[in-house]
Amino acid sequence: MARSKSGLSTEPAAVSAAETARSLQPPLQRHLVIVHQPGWQAISDWSEIAQMVRRIDPTIGVMIVSSDRPGLEIRKLAATLPSLVFSPGPLGQFAPERGKVYYGRPIHKVEQLHRLDRAGVRVPMSTVLTPDTRLDPKSWGEFVVLKPTDIATSSQGIGIQLMRTARVRYIRPEDYPEGHPGRRGPMVVQQFINSGPRMPHYRVLTLFGEPLYLQMSEAGEDRVDLSSDDATIEAAPVAMNVLQGKTKTFLYRADVAALARAAYRAIPEAPLQGCDIIRDAATDRLYVLELNPGGNTWHFSSNFQAPLRAIDGPEHESRRRWHLDAFGTAAHVLADVTRREAT
Repeated sequence: MARSKSGLSTEPAAVSAAETARSLQPPLQRHLVIVHQPGWQAISDWSEIAQMVRRIDPTIGVMIVSSDRPGLEIRKLAATLPSLVFSPGPLGQFAPERGKVYYGRPIHKVEQLHRLDRAGVRVPMSTVLTPDTRLDPKSWGEFVVLKPTDIATSSQGIGIQLMRTARVRYIRPEDYPEGHPGRRGPMVVQQFINSGPRMPHYRVLTLFGEPLYLQMSEAGEDRVDLSSDDATIEAAPVAMNVLQGKTKTFLYRADVAALARAAYRAIPEAPLQGCDIIRDAATDRLYVLELNPGGNTWHFSSNFQAPLRAIDGPEHESRRRWHLDAFGTAAHVLADVTRREAT
Protein backbone atom coordinates (compact mmCIF):
# COMPACT_ATOMS: atom_id res chain seq x y z
CA MET A 1 0.00 0.00 0.00
CA ALA A 2 1.43 3.41 -0.95
CA ARG A 3 1.65 6.36 1.52
CA SER A 4 1.29 10.06 0.79
CA LYS A 5 3.70 12.72 2.10
CA SER A 6 1.29 13.22 4.97
CA GLY A 7 1.71 9.59 5.93
CA LEU A 8 -1.84 8.58 4.99
CA SER A 9 -2.25 5.44 2.90
CA THR A 10 -3.38 5.84 -0.74
CA GLU A 11 -4.69 3.38 -3.40
CA PRO A 12 -3.22 3.15 -6.93
CA ALA A 13 -5.07 5.24 -9.50
CA ALA A 14 -8.09 3.38 -10.83
CA VAL A 15 -7.89 2.17 -14.47
CA SER A 16 -11.11 2.56 -16.42
CA ALA A 17 -12.84 -0.54 -17.72
CA ALA A 18 -12.57 0.82 -21.28
CA GLU A 19 -8.80 1.28 -20.98
CA THR A 20 -8.44 -2.22 -19.54
CA ALA A 21 -10.48 -3.69 -22.39
CA ARG A 22 -8.39 -1.84 -24.96
CA SER A 23 -5.17 -3.09 -23.41
CA LEU A 24 -6.39 -6.66 -23.74
CA GLN A 25 -7.36 -6.33 -27.41
CA PRO A 26 -5.03 -8.02 -29.90
CA PRO A 27 -3.28 -5.65 -32.34
CA LEU A 28 -5.00 -4.95 -35.65
CA GLN A 29 -3.79 -7.13 -38.50
CA ARG A 30 -5.96 -5.93 -41.37
CA HIS A 31 -8.61 -3.38 -42.33
CA LEU A 32 -12.11 -3.67 -43.77
CA VAL A 33 -13.32 -0.55 -45.57
CA ILE A 34 -17.08 -0.37 -46.22
CA VAL A 35 -18.10 2.16 -48.88
CA HIS A 36 -21.61 3.45 -48.23
CA GLN A 37 -23.87 4.78 -51.01
CA PRO A 38 -26.13 7.47 -49.46
CA GLY A 39 -29.77 6.74 -50.22
CA TRP A 40 -29.02 3.16 -51.20
CA GLN A 41 -28.35 1.98 -47.67
CA ALA A 42 -28.69 3.56 -44.24
CA ILE A 43 -25.25 4.18 -42.78
CA SER A 44 -26.60 2.93 -39.44
CA ASP A 45 -26.92 -0.54 -41.00
CA TRP A 46 -23.19 -0.62 -41.78
CA SER A 47 -22.31 0.80 -38.35
CA GLU A 48 -24.20 -2.05 -36.72
CA ILE A 49 -22.59 -4.65 -38.98
CA ALA A 50 -19.15 -3.08 -38.39
CA GLN A 51 -19.55 -3.55 -34.63
CA MET A 52 -20.42 -7.20 -35.20
CA VAL A 53 -17.34 -7.70 -37.38
CA ARG A 54 -15.13 -6.25 -34.60
CA ARG A 55 -16.67 -8.66 -32.08
CA ILE A 56 -16.21 -11.62 -34.43
CA ASP A 57 -12.56 -10.76 -35.10
CA PRO A 58 -10.94 -7.99 -33.02
CA THR A 59 -7.88 -8.07 -35.32
CA ILE A 60 -9.96 -6.43 -38.06
CA GLY A 61 -10.28 -2.65 -38.02
CA VAL A 62 -13.49 -1.54 -39.75
CA MET A 63 -13.93 1.85 -41.40
CA ILE A 64 -16.96 3.31 -43.17
CA VAL A 65 -16.66 5.94 -45.89
CA SER A 66 -19.34 7.48 -48.10
CA SER A 67 -19.04 7.18 -51.86
CA ASP A 68 -19.78 10.89 -52.26
CA ARG A 69 -16.58 11.89 -50.43
CA PRO A 70 -12.88 11.25 -51.15
CA GLY A 71 -12.29 10.00 -47.59
CA LEU A 72 -8.62 10.97 -47.67
CA GLU A 73 -7.90 10.22 -44.01
CA ILE A 74 -9.56 6.81 -44.18
CA ARG A 75 -7.78 6.09 -47.45
CA LYS A 76 -4.38 6.73 -45.88
CA LEU A 77 -5.17 4.90 -42.65
CA ALA A 78 -6.53 1.86 -44.50
CA ALA A 79 -3.31 1.66 -46.53
CA THR A 80 -1.22 1.06 -43.38
CA LEU A 81 -2.38 -2.58 -43.19
CA PRO A 82 -3.64 -5.24 -45.62
CA SER A 83 -7.15 -4.16 -46.55
CA LEU A 84 -10.36 -5.35 -48.12
CA VAL A 85 -12.60 -2.70 -49.69
CA PHE A 86 -16.27 -3.66 -49.94
CA SER A 87 -18.68 -1.40 -51.80
CA PRO A 88 -22.26 -2.57 -52.51
CA GLY A 89 -22.41 -0.11 -55.42
CA PRO A 90 -19.97 2.14 -57.30
CA LEU A 91 -16.97 3.51 -55.39
CA GLY A 92 -17.86 7.06 -56.39
CA GLN A 93 -15.27 9.55 -55.17
CA PHE A 94 -13.49 7.07 -52.93
CA ALA A 95 -10.26 5.78 -54.52
CA PRO A 96 -8.50 3.27 -52.24
CA GLU A 97 -4.72 3.27 -52.17
CA ARG A 98 -4.42 -0.37 -51.16
CA GLY A 99 -6.40 -3.55 -50.82
CA LYS A 100 -8.53 -6.08 -52.62
CA VAL A 101 -11.54 -4.17 -53.97
CA TYR A 102 -15.06 -5.44 -54.60
CA TYR A 103 -17.75 -3.07 -55.82
CA GLY A 104 -21.16 -3.25 -57.48
CA ARG A 105 -21.62 -2.13 -61.05
CA PRO A 106 -24.33 -2.43 -63.73
CA ILE A 107 -23.79 -5.37 -66.09
CA HIS A 108 -25.85 -5.69 -69.27
CA LYS A 109 -28.59 -8.28 -68.83
CA VAL A 110 -27.49 -10.26 -71.86
CA GLU A 111 -23.90 -10.36 -70.60
CA GLN A 112 -25.17 -11.58 -67.22
CA LEU A 113 -27.10 -14.38 -68.88
CA HIS A 114 -24.16 -15.38 -71.11
CA ARG A 115 -21.79 -15.55 -68.14
CA LEU A 116 -24.29 -17.52 -66.09
CA ASP A 117 -24.83 -19.94 -68.95
CA ARG A 118 -21.08 -20.42 -69.43
CA ALA A 119 -20.79 -21.19 -65.72
CA GLY A 120 -23.43 -23.91 -66.00
CA VAL A 121 -26.19 -21.93 -64.28
CA ARG A 122 -29.57 -22.53 -65.90
CA VAL A 123 -31.06 -19.40 -67.51
CA PRO A 124 -33.87 -18.86 -70.03
CA MET A 125 -32.82 -18.58 -73.68
CA SER A 126 -32.37 -14.89 -74.45
CA THR A 127 -31.31 -12.68 -77.32
CA VAL A 128 -31.20 -8.98 -78.18
CA LEU A 129 -34.01 -8.07 -80.55
CA THR A 130 -32.54 -6.82 -83.84
CA PRO A 131 -33.86 -6.37 -87.40
CA ASP A 132 -32.45 -9.83 -88.21
CA THR A 133 -34.02 -11.65 -85.26
CA ARG A 134 -36.05 -14.71 -86.25
CA LEU A 135 -37.50 -16.90 -83.53
CA ASP A 136 -38.61 -20.49 -84.12
CA PRO A 137 -41.48 -21.45 -81.78
CA LYS A 138 -40.23 -25.05 -81.90
CA SER A 139 -37.08 -23.92 -80.08
CA TRP A 140 -38.38 -20.97 -78.06
CA GLY A 141 -41.82 -22.28 -77.18
CA GLU A 142 -45.18 -20.70 -77.91
CA PHE A 143 -44.56 -17.62 -75.76
CA VAL A 144 -41.65 -15.28 -75.02
CA VAL A 145 -41.18 -12.25 -72.79
CA LEU A 146 -39.99 -8.95 -74.21
CA LYS A 147 -37.84 -6.97 -71.76
CA PRO A 148 -36.05 -3.60 -71.90
CA THR A 149 -32.33 -3.31 -71.19
CA ASP A 150 -32.63 0.25 -69.86
CA ILE A 151 -31.98 -0.14 -66.13
CA ALA A 152 -33.94 2.88 -64.93
CA THR A 153 -37.21 1.66 -66.43
CA SER A 154 -36.77 -2.12 -66.26
CA SER A 155 -36.33 -1.95 -62.48
CA GLN A 156 -39.87 -0.55 -62.36
CA GLY A 157 -41.32 -3.26 -64.59
CA ILE A 158 -42.05 -0.85 -67.46
CA GLY A 159 -42.02 -2.30 -70.97
CA ILE A 160 -42.07 -5.98 -69.96
CA GLN A 161 -44.52 -7.83 -72.17
CA LEU A 162 -45.67 -11.40 -72.78
CA MET A 163 -46.41 -12.33 -76.40
CA ARG A 164 -46.65 -15.24 -78.76
CA THR A 165 -43.28 -16.07 -80.24
CA ALA A 166 -44.59 -15.95 -83.80
CA ARG A 167 -45.60 -12.29 -83.34
CA VAL A 168 -42.21 -10.94 -82.24
CA ARG A 169 -40.96 -8.25 -84.60
CA TYR A 170 -38.19 -5.67 -84.36
CA ILE A 171 -39.38 -2.12 -83.77
CA ARG A 172 -37.12 0.87 -84.39
CA PRO A 173 -36.46 2.92 -81.23
CA GLU A 174 -38.18 5.99 -82.66
CA ASP A 175 -41.31 3.96 -83.40
CA TYR A 176 -41.95 3.04 -79.77
CA PRO A 177 -44.50 5.24 -77.95
CA GLU A 178 -43.24 8.18 -75.90
CA GLY A 179 -41.92 6.99 -72.56
CA HIS A 180 -41.38 3.40 -73.68
CA PRO A 181 -37.96 2.05 -72.62
CA GLY A 182 -37.42 0.70 -76.13
CA ARG A 183 -36.54 4.27 -77.07
CA ARG A 184 -33.64 4.26 -74.60
CA GLY A 185 -31.97 0.94 -75.33
CA PRO A 186 -32.40 -2.37 -77.16
CA MET A 187 -35.06 -4.85 -76.17
CA VAL A 188 -34.31 -8.43 -75.13
CA VAL A 189 -36.40 -11.46 -76.02
CA GLN A 190 -36.46 -14.14 -73.31
CA GLN A 191 -37.92 -17.63 -73.26
CA PHE A 192 -41.13 -17.70 -71.22
CA ILE A 193 -40.81 -19.90 -68.13
CA ASN A 194 -44.29 -20.77 -66.94
CA SER A 195 -44.03 -20.69 -63.15
CA GLY A 196 -47.78 -21.12 -62.66
CA PRO A 197 -50.95 -19.00 -62.66
CA ARG A 198 -49.82 -16.77 -59.76
CA MET A 199 -46.28 -16.44 -61.19
CA PRO A 200 -44.28 -17.17 -58.01
CA HIS A 201 -40.87 -15.53 -58.07
CA TYR A 202 -37.89 -15.66 -55.68
CA ARG A 203 -35.59 -12.77 -54.77
CA VAL A 204 -32.43 -13.86 -52.97
CA LEU A 205 -30.19 -11.09 -51.69
CA THR A 206 -26.66 -12.48 -51.49
CA LEU A 207 -23.44 -11.04 -50.08
CA PHE A 208 -20.39 -12.72 -51.59
CA GLY A 209 -22.81 -15.49 -52.51
CA GLU A 210 -24.30 -16.05 -49.05
CA PRO A 211 -28.09 -15.47 -48.81
CA LEU A 212 -29.14 -12.67 -46.48
CA TYR A 213 -32.84 -13.20 -47.16
CA LEU A 214 -35.00 -15.24 -49.48
CA GLN A 215 -38.38 -13.79 -50.41
CA MET A 216 -41.06 -15.44 -52.51
CA SER A 217 -43.64 -13.19 -54.15
CA GLU A 218 -46.87 -14.30 -55.81
CA ALA A 219 -49.46 -12.33 -57.74
CA GLY A 220 -52.76 -11.64 -56.01
CA GLU A 221 -54.72 -13.07 -58.93
CA ASP A 222 -54.12 -15.44 -61.83
CA ARG A 223 -51.99 -14.40 -64.78
CA VAL A 224 -53.69 -13.72 -68.10
CA ASP A 225 -55.18 -16.84 -69.66
CA LEU A 226 -52.69 -18.10 -72.25
CA SER A 227 -55.56 -19.06 -74.56
CA SER A 228 -56.60 -15.39 -74.81
CA ASP A 229 -56.28 -13.38 -78.00
CA ASP A 230 -53.00 -11.63 -78.79
CA ALA A 231 -54.15 -8.16 -77.83
CA THR A 232 -55.28 -9.32 -74.37
CA ILE A 233 -52.07 -11.23 -73.72
CA GLU A 234 -49.81 -8.39 -74.84
CA ALA A 235 -51.66 -5.82 -72.74
CA ALA A 236 -51.61 -7.90 -69.55
CA PRO A 237 -49.14 -6.99 -66.78
CA VAL A 238 -46.60 -9.76 -66.21
CA ALA A 239 -43.79 -8.04 -64.30
CA MET A 240 -44.01 -8.94 -60.61
CA ASN A 241 -43.07 -5.43 -59.48
CA VAL A 242 -46.11 -3.84 -61.16
CA LEU A 243 -48.74 -6.34 -60.03
CA GLN A 244 -51.19 -5.38 -57.31
CA GLY A 245 -52.18 -7.48 -54.31
CA LYS A 246 -48.99 -9.53 -54.18
CA THR A 247 -48.27 -11.86 -51.32
CA LYS A 248 -44.70 -11.95 -50.01
CA THR A 249 -43.23 -14.65 -47.82
CA PHE A 250 -39.76 -15.00 -46.33
CA LEU A 251 -38.70 -18.63 -46.36
CA TYR A 252 -35.73 -20.86 -47.00
CA ARG A 253 -35.52 -23.23 -49.96
CA ALA A 254 -32.22 -25.10 -50.12
CA ASP A 255 -32.28 -25.52 -53.91
CA VAL A 256 -33.06 -21.83 -54.47
CA ALA A 257 -30.28 -20.75 -52.10
CA ALA A 258 -27.83 -23.13 -53.80
CA LEU A 259 -28.65 -21.68 -57.22
CA ALA A 260 -28.16 -18.12 -55.93
CA ARG A 261 -24.73 -19.12 -54.59
CA ALA A 262 -23.81 -20.64 -57.94
CA ALA A 263 -25.01 -17.50 -59.73
CA TYR A 264 -22.72 -15.34 -57.58
CA ARG A 265 -19.72 -17.49 -58.51
CA ALA A 266 -20.38 -16.72 -62.17
CA ILE A 267 -20.01 -12.96 -61.56
CA PRO A 268 -17.96 -12.71 -58.34
CA GLU A 269 -16.72 -9.14 -58.84
CA ALA A 270 -20.14 -7.75 -57.78
CA PRO A 271 -20.38 -8.53 -54.03
CA LEU A 272 -24.04 -7.68 -53.43
CA GLN A 273 -26.53 -9.31 -55.79
CA GLY A 274 -30.32 -9.34 -55.91
CA CYS A 275 -30.76 -12.70 -57.62
CA ASP A 276 -34.16 -13.26 -59.28
CA ILE A 277 -35.15 -16.90 -59.70
CA ILE A 278 -38.26 -18.67 -60.99
CA ARG A 279 -39.33 -22.32 -61.00
CA ASP A 280 -40.90 -24.01 -64.03
CA ALA A 281 -44.23 -25.33 -62.76
CA ALA A 282 -44.17 -28.30 -65.16
CA THR A 283 -40.56 -29.49 -64.70
CA ASP A 284 -39.66 -28.06 -61.23
CA ARG A 285 -36.45 -26.67 -62.76
CA LEU A 286 -35.10 -23.39 -61.44
CA TYR A 287 -33.91 -20.56 -63.69
CA VAL A 288 -31.98 -17.40 -62.88
CA LEU A 289 -33.51 -14.36 -64.59
CA GLU A 290 -30.95 -11.72 -63.54
CA LEU A 291 -28.60 -10.73 -60.73
CA ASN A 292 -29.12 -6.96 -60.28
CA PRO A 293 -25.39 -6.45 -59.54
CA GLY A 294 -25.47 -2.64 -59.49
CA GLY A 295 -25.85 -2.40 -55.70
CA ASN A 296 -29.20 -0.66 -55.13
CA THR A 297 -30.74 -3.83 -53.68
CA TRP A 298 -30.15 -3.29 -49.94
CA HIS A 299 -33.89 -3.06 -49.34
CA PHE A 300 -33.59 -3.12 -45.55
CA SER A 301 -33.18 0.65 -45.86
CA SER A 302 -32.90 1.73 -49.53
CA ASN A 303 -34.84 4.84 -50.55
CA PHE A 304 -35.98 2.93 -53.65
CA GLN A 305 -38.01 0.50 -51.55
CA ALA A 306 -39.16 2.94 -48.86
CA PRO A 307 -42.75 3.22 -50.20
CA LEU A 308 -43.11 -0.58 -50.29
CA ARG A 309 -41.65 -0.95 -46.79
CA ALA A 310 -44.30 1.46 -45.54
CA ILE A 311 -47.02 -0.63 -47.20
CA ASP A 312 -45.65 -4.00 -46.07
CA GLY A 313 -45.29 -2.86 -42.47
CA PRO A 314 -42.81 -3.41 -39.63
CA GLU A 315 -43.60 -7.10 -39.10
CA HIS A 316 -42.76 -7.91 -42.70
CA GLU A 317 -39.55 -5.90 -42.51
CA SER A 318 -38.60 -7.61 -39.27
CA ARG A 319 -38.90 -10.97 -41.02
CA ARG A 320 -36.74 -9.67 -43.88
CA ARG A 321 -33.95 -8.99 -41.45
CA TRP A 322 -34.28 -11.86 -39.03
CA HIS A 323 -35.37 -14.99 -40.90
CA LEU A 324 -31.75 -15.62 -42.00
CA ASP A 325 -30.17 -13.19 -39.46
CA ALA A 326 -29.17 -10.91 -42.32
CA PHE A 327 -26.89 -8.49 -40.46
CA GLY A 328 -25.19 -11.21 -38.43
CA THR A 329 -24.66 -13.26 -41.59
CA ALA A 330 -23.27 -10.19 -43.37
CA ALA A 331 -20.83 -9.58 -40.52
CA HIS A 332 -19.55 -13.16 -40.57
CA VAL A 333 -19.19 -13.09 -44.37
CA LEU A 334 -17.30 -9.77 -44.33
CA ALA A 335 -15.00 -10.95 -41.54
CA ASP A 336 -14.25 -14.17 -43.39
CA VAL A 337 -13.58 -12.50 -46.75
CA THR A 338 -11.37 -9.89 -45.06
CA ARG A 339 -9.28 -12.58 -43.35
CA ARG A 340 -8.86 -14.46 -46.63
CA GLU A 341 -8.38 -11.69 -49.15
CA ALA A 342 -7.11 -8.47 -47.52
CA THR A 343 -3.93 -7.34 -49.30
